[in-house]
Amino acid sequence: MAWRIGVDIGGTFTDVVLVDEKSGHIEVAKIPTTPSDVTEGVIDGIRQGLGRYRVDPAAVALVAHATTIVTNALIEKKGAKAGFITTRGFRDVLELRRSSRPDLYDLFQDPPAVLVPRRWRFEITERIDAQGQVVTPLDEGEIDGVIAAIRHAGLETVAVSLLFSFLNDGHERLLGEKLRRALPGVGVYLSSEVLPEIREFERASTTAVCAYVGPLLAGYLDGLQRAITTLGLPQLHVMGSSGGVFDIAEGLRMPAMAIESGPAAGVIAAALAGKDLALPNLISFDMGGTTAKASLFADGEIAVTAEYEVGGAGHAKRWLTGTG
Repeated sequence: MAWRIGVDIGGTFTDVVLVDEKSGHIEVAKIPTTPSDVTEGVIDGIRQGLGRYRVDPAAVALVAHATTIVTNALIEKKGAKAGFITTRGFRDVLELRRSSRPDLYDLFQDPPAVLVPRRWRFEITERIDAQGQVVTPLDEGEIDGVIAAIRHAGLETVAVSLLFSFLNDGHERLLGEKLRRALPGVGVYLSSEVLPEIREFERASTTAVCAYVGPLLAGYLDGLQRAITTLGLPQLHVMGSSGGVFDIAEGLRMPAMAIESGPAAGVIAAALAGKDLALPNLISFDMGGTTAKASLFADGEIAVTAEYEVGGAGHAKRWLTGTG
């Protein structure tokens, strides 16, 4: 007999679901979330579930975990002290964003928060063009000054997003190597490793998100994996924004994948319920202790997007007033 365990941590409750792969039988353990250390709630819930339903840890084939810890950290501004390095002249790319605004005619709307203050955003001389050719070589002489500034600011992480590095990552990789060697205690996230795709703002902002939430996610997953190991359970997998799962190493390489972890799990569950009930057109609504999420299903297909924002208050205003 093999079992699967699913864990979901919300702002109010932590849910542990045990599924018998052979019979499809489902058991649930629900306990209050422990905000001071959410790992405690997870382990207590798993222990309760294993004991109550007499499941041998050796019979567990998979432990999958969905969480809103990353989303909540962004909304509540509880991330790391992060820095940002980019091509000279592009220091403000995180603030310039794109021209679209949630409310086109509201001149007084507040823009989304910038995770990295301007004083912790640094420029370096280099330039790669839109064909991936080097226009201006990386000025390695400037790197020591940037490293000194990062040390002086006491930054925990740094995001690096150089222009067109998705076409040619030579400069970014060299800069990353020097940063990692000189700053062993600082997490370094390169856009060419995190999101090697076109669109400057999206690549820069995603890399900044990874730097902002990386230490929080690393500490959390490390503690949770150690606790799960003591129970005799297999390697932990984490739900991603895509609706699939990834292992801890992959998650720490790109923490932004866990932003919509909890909401994605709810969407997948709603899709399965709709299929079982022969209801192809659905709207799912997931109310948590911190955030609420909705998703649309048309003809049995889940509506997906390559772009989203955390919080989304401005877009919610537009939808509610019928202006979008």
